[in-house]
Amino acid sequence: MKLMKLILFAVTFVTTLQLIFAQHKQSCHSPIYCQGDLLHVIQTAKIFNDSKTFVDMAMINPVNETLQKFQTMMAENDDNPSRAQIKQFVFENFKTIGELEEWYPRDYKAEPKIIKEIQDPVIRAFTQNIISIWPTLTRRVSYHVFDHPETHSLIPVEHPFIIPGGRFKEYYYWDSYWILKGLLLSDMMETSKGLVQNLLSMVERFGFIPNGGRIYYLNRSQPPLLSLMVADYVKFSKDFEFIRQNINTLDKELEFWLTKRVTKITKDGKVYELAHYDSESDTPRPESYLEDVETCIQLKTEEERYECYTDLKGGAESGWDFSSRWLFDKKGYPTGDLTMINTRRNIPADLNAFLYRAFKVLNKFNLILQNDEMAKFYQDCMERWKEAIEAILWNEEDGTWYDYDLKLQKQRRHYFASNLTPLWAGAFDESKRVEKGQRSVQYLKKYGIDQYRGGIPTSLFPTGQQWDFPNAWSPYQNLIIIGLEKSEDPEAQELAKHLAHVWVNSNIKAFHENKVMFEKYSAESSGHFGGGGEYHIQAGFGWSNGCVLELIHLYFRAKTRKYIGFH
Repeated sequence: MKLMKLILFAVTFVTTLQLIFAQHKQSCHSPIYCQGDLLHVIQTAKIFNDSKTFVDMAMINPVNETLQKFQTMMAENDDNPSRAQIKQFVFENFKTIGELEEWYPRDYKAEPKIIKEIQDPVIRAFTQNIISIWPTLTRRVSYHVFDHPETHSLIPVEHPFIIPGGRFKEYYYWDSYWILKGLLLSDMMETSKGLVQNLLSMVERFGFIPNGGRIYYLNRSQPPLLSLMVADYVKFSKDFEFIRQNINTLDKELEFWLTKRVTKITKDGKVYELAHYDSESDTPRPESYLEDVETCIQLKTEEERYECYTDLKGGAESGWDFSSRWLFDKKGYPTGDLTMINTRRNIPADLNAFLYRAFKVLNKFNLILQNDEMAKFYQDCMERWKEAIEAILWNEEDGTWYDYDLKLQKQRRHYFASNLTPLWAGAFDESKRVEKGQRSVQYLKKYGIDQYRGGIPTSLFPTGQQWDFPNAWSPYQNLIIIGLEKSEDPEAQELAKHLAHVWVNSNIKAFHENKVMFEKYSAESSGHFGGGGEYHIQAGFGWSNGCVLELIHLYFRAKTRKYIGFH
């Protein structure tokens, strides 16, 4: 359906649609930012090129007054205002400034310890440039939001934080995991602690960590990495009391995943439990409202459309928004067609690897605190997940792990960078560590992954979605490289060193040519940024900075056996 026809349809039948939406699970309770006629009319009018722009704006007046002004505007125009009239209403009642303040971190150091350990002048200069980006990405919530939270979509948090960059002007869950690694390597302990405390406070308020720091994200989470963040912070800071102070909160977060995201799988007469991504809502994403309506309206039935909305939000929860991992036809073959999104029927290898690592961390923390009962609980979780990952996700013939299709009851035997995450997590029998490393090398070389000049591709399907070929994303470079390194297989470690070299080289080249770090890069050529997806390439970029610092720390310091220099 053409855009103008869609807008006319949407505005004409707004009341009917909103009555239907009222029967479904909304993104949040806000009548401005998550549901209602106002959101629907403004977003379907396409006032902005990016739907996120509107839901990130703050109200000038209180909620009730804003709604009253909207109702007046609609009544004066017979419930069919023009785009110009809607645009005028938006700019008279909303503003784009005042939520966040720039903040210069007090613990910022221009030359932290890592700089002194690097002899190669090119690597050292690049590392200094990356570290110098942290102050430009540091923000804190302004007093306006604390005083009038109902007029903002931003969720206020106490401590300063690092934003990813570009269109992402708030904090995000799994971005923060990689950002934290970079902050810790930059000796920024105060900022690191505050970042973790902000996320812990979200669990206390909501029972889980939302996708990001906006109320319209309160219907979904992101990969469960908080326990690992606490472990990383404690490892660097030696603040072991931090574990005691927050152990109950970490337990609370994992309870969310165990009660809300776990499903049962039967194989060979035995029942296993593994997790999948989902959402608490079946209406359009407020930050991608028009895009979701345009996608799901193509489906035949109302039920299919609401299933589509839920799977889109589940895909956003995965962090892979979007990819042929979630987009496939009835036979399970990957596609780039968003109407074929099937996130919830996919059991992801990486999500369950993340959970396994989280269980391991909580087991260790509880042993330290002598909480024997909870330590045993998480030990049992570890064993169950390890067994299930081996039985359901491991493919002995191919020598790797695959996502599992709940509907077709079989593995999705396609290359995705996420396949190797269980190697990083150590989610297998310890006696098979070297063997798993060897098999992983064979698998990667089978698909020529070691031959790409720009990094490890996320998939091999050129669908146009941003988590597909030819894009290469920072987190999965680190997950694969560190997984290979930890396997203790010599050939795997050599491949890890080679892949680290390729990625750091590509990041340096892109930075030299563009003077910025990018959200994603092209695997096909060194130094080129990626593309595709719902929005343009973003610069900043929090997790790219953190990931490359971790690889420099592991492979490019003079005082480590892993030093390989720069060529």
